[in-house]
Amino acid sequence: MDQFSATDAALAGFRAAREKPRAVAVWAGIMAILSFIVAIFAVSTFGDKLTALTTAVEGDPDPQTTLAAMSGLWPLFVGSMLYVLVTNSVLMAAVNRLILRPQDGAGAYLRLGGDELRQAAVQVLLYLVLFGAYFVGVVIVALLGTIGGAIGGAGLGVLLGLLSGVALLAGLVLLSVRLSFVSTLAFDTRRIDLRASWDMTRGRFWQLFGTYLIATVLAVVVYLLLFVMIAAVGAIAGMATGGGLAAAGDALHGEATTLAELFSVSGVVRSLLSGLMSVLVSLIVFAPAPTIYAQLKGRDVGETFG
Repeated sequence: MDQFSATDAALAGFRAAREKPRAVAVWAGIMAILSFIVAIFAVSTFGDKLTALTTAVEGDPDPQTTLAAMSGLWPLFVGSMLYVLVTNSVLMAAVNRLILRPQDGAGAYLRLGGDELRQAAVQVLLYLVLFGAYFVGVVIVALLGTIGGAIGGAGLGVLLGLLSGVALLAGLVLLSVRLSFVSTLAFDTRRIDLRASWDMTRGRFWQLFGTYLIATVLAVVVYLLLFVMIAAVGAIAGMATGGGLAAAGDALHGEATTLAELFSVSGVVRSLLSGLMSVLVSLIVFAPAPTIYAQLKGRDVGETFG
């Protein structure tokens, strides 16, 4: 099969949530618990530094002050990146498993094994490829801007810099789309093959780009709706337990920086519902690629969503 349904692929995450609600509920529950545990560790270990950073960002926009407040948080940043890498790897493998191996539903499609390790390797590899392309592109943009300025003055330099910057952005989007099957290929074939993804996406850029763009917009909409819902539920819960109008402000405050904020009613509600938010957004973003891959391979996606 050489064609795929862009609409079906863009909505694959929603269909997965509708057809496999128990699996998605398990994912959300696990993510909520993990997020809460990580938040407790972060606040108990780096709470004072997080408070200082929040104060610096909100009260003093000076970059030096902000950097000074961030200086003691690098272990938290590194740990957060590793946490995101691990959780994304498990979720990406689970989404691929749900769509490509719907019969393998034991444990809500969650595993810790070779598939997950390959997903982690794929994420690191794609990051390095995209960062390398970005670095080279930035150097070229700077050179073109400098050359244009030397030849035709500041106006030409700015114009060349702007045009080459747009070209760099377009190139990164092109590269991301053309390599969008690497994760699914690694899961399905157990091989990390950039060339195979490049070949499978040849001649399909605009259709793929449109599909991913729709899925991204839908993910943003869901994120915003859930954010409002989390804030509202947290505020209502806080006010119901005697928090007064201040509870509404706490619910909209963002991330907790003290244990008292974290263990408040609004803090607990926000942490629990954030698990659902992260899973749904990840599902919407991750599901299109394996769905398109399955359609191109002539597999019956209806076995998954039927």
